[in-house]
Amino acid sequence: MKNELDEGCTSFNPCTQELMNIGDEIVISGIAGRFPESRNIRSLQENLMKKLDMITDDDRRWKLDNVEIPNRTGKLNDIGKFDALFFGVHFKQAHTMDPMCRMLMEHAYEAVIDAGINPRQLRGTKTGVFVGGSFSESEKTWFYEKMQGNGFGLTGCSKAMLANRISYWLGLTGPSYTVDTGCSSSLFAMEHAYKAIRSGQCDAALVGGANLCLHPYV
Repeated sequence: MKNELDEGCTSFNPCTQELMNIGDEIVISGIAGRFPESRNIRSLQENLMKKLDMITDDDRRWKLDNVEIPNRTGKLNDIGKFDALFFGVHFKQAHTMDPMCRMLMEHAYEAVIDAGINPRQLRGTKTGVFVGGSFSESEKTWFYEKMQGNGFGLTGCSKAMLANRISYWLGLTGPSYTVDTGCSSSLFAMEHAYKAIRSGQCDAALVGGANLCLHPYV
């Protein structure tokens, strides 16, 4: 799940339940994510074991001298990179997509593989996608500053798409929506997935959360 103390992070956990008998446990079978100075879970583990300070004071994200804004922040790497062709996203759409949406797609794919599942085998299955997300800084840019008539800005920055685009790409038929409860969004997304599996709304679920601060005032 996401760590709200970091400036940016994104992670995914697929929850699956093999048997639906009463009393069976729901298992987290795979995990993936990106954290400050850590491109994946393994990198995060290694950095933690080395006691590496992943909160830095460089000006990679922005240059600002304001006593009310911390100089030391956690920063994600490669937020501008995305293989649009691999994920079946039109190149115009890829350029107007919220970076959180792009990263959630990438790590959803990694989490499914980490669970030992071929992503193609999920097509048509009753798998849900539950994403916790609060503020999207890209909305301001594509809704009000760079208005376009092609509709890519709307679909690229809608928070609903954080979950819906994953379901569409993988061909999933279970519930798919984004939960926004502020700093607890990821926790509630996990709860919704757990209840959905328990109630039989879906047989498995992808649960994710993302948070990016790309503007110092946010």
